[in-house]
Amino acid sequence: ADTAVFVAEDGEAREGGRAPAALTGVVSVRVYETPPDPAMVPLRRGHVEMLVVTGARRRRGLGARLMEEVAAWARRQGAAELVLTVWSGNRAAEAFYDRLGYRELSRVLHSKL
Repeated sequence: ADTAVFVAEDGEAREGGRAPAALTGVVSVRVYETPPDPAMVPLRRGHVEMLVVTGARRRRGLGARLMEEVAAWARRQGAAELVLTVWSGNRAAEAFYDRLGYRELSRVLHSKL
């Protein structure tokens, strides 16, 4: 009830029916509550765990359409916002999410051991 996966498929029309569908995009999302911690503001969020669009279908609106579906689903689950992670240096993903109106919420730091 708290997770969903949305897929996009292409199928070519041909005589006698359609060709087998080809997966062209997938997005997974889960809804969660903020942990019960007095230092945190309680909020129900949707977390986009993965978005993949095949290279041939990129920059044609498919990723944006999948994100619209995720947002609508998360809203129906009572989420107040969507969060996701973009790896530092992934300029294409940063630009994509920026065009959709996503902004930096926090930074995750690391140190090699």
